[in-house]
Formats: sequence, structure tokens, C-alpha cells
Amino acid sequence: MNGQPNCLACLRVYRAGCRRVAILSALSTAAAISCFGAAFSVSELGARATGMGTAFIATADDGTALFYNPAGIAFQPGRRMEMDGLVVVGLFRFFPSSTPEGQVVPVNGYSGSIKPHFIPIPSMYATQQINPKMTFGFGLFTPFGLAANFTNFNDGDPELTKFVGRFAGTRAQLQEYWFQPTLAYKITPNSAIAVGPALVHTHLAIEQSILNPSGDGLTFGNAAASTFFPNLPEGQAAAILARLLPAGRSRIAGTANKPGFSLGWLYKHPKSRTRLGLMFRSAVTNHLSGKASFAFNPPTPIETYLPPNFLGNAFPNQNITGSLTTPATYGIGIANSSFHNTTLAVDLRLQDYHRFSSVPVNFPINSGQSSDIAIPPEQRLYFDFHNAIAVAVGAEKLMSPTMTVRLGFMFDESPVPDKSVGPLFPDTNRVSFTFGASQKRGNKEYTFFYDAMKFMDRATNVPANDTLYTNGDYRNFAHLFGMSLRFNFGDRW
Repeated sequence: MNGQPNCLACLRVYRAGCRRVAILSALSTAAAISCFGAAFSVSELGARATGMGTAFIATADDGTALFYNPAGIAFQPGRRMEMDGLVVVGLFRFFPSSTPEGQVVPVNGYSGSIKPHFIPIPSMYATQQINPKMTFGFGLFTPFGLAANFTNFNDGDPELTKFVGRFAGTRAQLQEYWFQPTLAYKITPNSAIAVGPALVHTHLAIEQSILNPSGDGLTFGNAAASTFFPNLPEGQAAAILARLLPAGRSRIAGTANKPGFSLGWLYKHPKSRTRLGLMFRSAVTNHLSGKASFAFNPPTPIETYLPPNFLGNAFPNQNITGSLTTPATYGIGIANSSFHNTTLAVDLRLQDYHRFSSVPVNFPINSGQSSDIAIPPEQRLYFDFHNAIAVAVGAEKLMSPTMTVRLGFMFDESPVPDKSVGPLFPDTNRVSFTFGASQKRGNKEYTFFYDAMKFMDRATNVPANDTLYTNGDYRNFAHLFGMSLRFNFGDRW
């Protein structure tokens, strides 16, 4: 080794190579993460609706109409209030098709739900009839969210025991809360429209490893090989140097507050006891503001030969901004209740995930700053999602004046292409089988549901992801449980 001065010539080459991993780390702030199907959508809001497989656009006769079809509140007299709780227990497993030599892979694969083991999602709804034609409602719910966590290690653990795909992401969270006041109006006694402007609050957080020995660390190794190990073949020297760099971690969080809106239309045909509904929920472009921080394990021998605070200068902690668009939702539903006290319902929904084709992120502190910084002022990462559909079928039968039972089925298409599947989006098509029941007692209604969600097994083999070790088999299943308590304070307006 020839010492620090002779190594300076390779630093600019290394900084250029560092950019990809730093960009990926920061862009993950905008990459919403979920262990659900349809990338990061949450369809299972409302215990009654989910018991029917979420086929509720045309029924829409409780508080969750504010989510499924806001026009439904126009036919709910008096004052009503509802509180819902959903719990997700995920069993998410990844079996890599290749690993670094000597990597220790758990017998049951890597788990994507290490902590927390279950995820609660609350929501609440209230409606008040103003007069025979007009009803006001307010809903607080989360149409996009949930989380993944592949962090099976502490930062100081041996490298070969850590999650193999950690350089593509380890832990992330997304919550998008809709605060939605809504006004519904009866056009005729059997038809209604509604509009619901909303304040949308979004929070994102992400952690991942950086300085991949098979990627950016190797870039540094190739640039510095002749300086550190002039008598070794370049490839061998580069691999040694890549593994001598200290392990790094990035931790990033961001928030945004933006407007959105929902629209609904509902028509009832009394003679045939058929209902037809349409709904629309707008896309929301979230302009995120947050912070990025980078940390590295204790110094390694190689740092003796690098300029002082080389990594700290290359990856400075700083504020960042980014942009993430959550998709619009279009839905149509039909329901009929003419057969033996049974309601049958079918919904078709489309989400325009093509809006999530790319994500820009900005690092304002880096604009015009020292060339020591490895992160560029602005960059864009491409995900190339496609639009996704969901089909839901449900049945509800009145067993007695106070008890109702439900069954349902849903197919939900994944918008994630193979190249974007990984710890950020461990996603695939899914099918759900649901059941539930309600019991009325006085002015209260208690409801529960269970949803068995099977993700179709998915195998990926994308050459560009080989050095990230995200190719392999994804085998996922989730249990969903939910309950609601609904109050009816009287049918007079």
C-alpha cells in the first residue's frame, strides 16, 4: 500500500460509482412499501365490506361508504358513527436464487415481517343527515400503507449472516391518511351523488444498507486496485478492497400534506332490488420533505489510507425532497338483494399505477457543493409499474332481524414488474377468501371478519438485479382480522 496521497486519483471514479447506491437509498423515501398486493394499496377497510370480499361499491350503506362510494351516505338517515380496526399478520418469505459465497440463508428463507409481527390499521366514519336530500359525512382512513421489514441483523453482525438483499432495502413504512369531509345529495329518491375533498397526510420511512461489495464497493475497488495492491490481478484486488470498506446504513424519513378528493354516484332500482354504483378517488402527488442520514460501522484498516472523513464527506446527512404519486382508483359495482334475504354484489376496480413509473429525488445541499459529495443534486429512479385491476364478489344473508353473515372473494392484480420486485415491493397477484358476521344490539352493531390472503408464488430472474441479490422465489401469505362498532343515533334528520 502506497498511502493516502497516491489514492486520491481514484476518488472521483469511486464517487461516480457511489451515486447509484446513494440515489437508491434516498429514492426509497418515495418508494412506498407494502406487503399487500397491488403494490401498496389497502382495499380491506371496513369489517362489513371486507366480509363481502370488498364488493361494496353498490351496497355502501354503512360509514365505510365514505371510502367505497361516498354517495351511499345519502341513503343513511339520522346520525351514525363507526369505528373500524384491521390487523394484518403477514407470512412473507424470500428464497434467493444466488448469494455471495459463504452467505448463510435461513432454512425458511428470509422473513419480511420480522417486527412488528402484526400491523394495526384503524379508521373511523361519521354521517349526519342535514335534510331529506342532503347528508354530511367525515371519514378518516388509510387507502395506501403498511410495511415490510427484512432486517434480520444488527449493524455489527457478521456480513454473511445478514439479509442478502439488504442493499435494495431492509425496512420501510408508508402511511397515507385521508381526512375526508363529504357532502352527498339525493338527485331523486333513488339516486344520489357525492363529493369529498380531502386533506392527505403521507409519511414514509426507509432503512437500507449501502456500499454493496458487489456494486459500489466494487467500483471503488476497481478504481483503487493498482494503488493498494499493485502486484495482484485487478479483479482480485478489487474484491478485497470492496470487502474492506466499512458497512454503511441509510435511514430516511419524509412527510407531505396535499389535497385529494373522492366522487360517488349510486342508483337504486326498487322493483328489481338492484343497486348500481360508481366511485372515483383521485391520484395524489406528494411532494415530500424529509431528512437523510448515513452511518458507517467502526473504522476498518483501509480508512488509514483514505482522506480524513472520506465517507462522511461523500455521504453527508442532509434534508431532501422528493415526489411520489399514489394512483387514482376507479370503481363500478352492482348488487342485488331479491333472492331470499341475500344480497349478491360484484365490484370491478382499476388503479392507474402507471403514474408510478419513475420517482425523482432532490438533494438541495449538494447543488454547487464540493465534488467530495457522492450524491448528485437530483436523480430519478424508474419502477415502470403498470395499471392493476381488482375483482371482488360477495354475498350477505340476513339470518334474523339482528344477525347477518357474509362470504366473499377477491382477485387483486399486482402492478409490479419483475425488475422492481424485491424487499421494497415483495409483490405478486393475490386471491382472498373472506367471511364475517354482524350482530345488532339496540342502537349498536358489532361486526367482525377474517380474510385469508394467498399471494401467488413468484420467481424473478432479472440480470440487472444480480448484484442486489433480489432474484429468487417470493412466497407470501397473510391473515387479516377486523372488527367494527357502529352506532345509530336515530333515523330522524
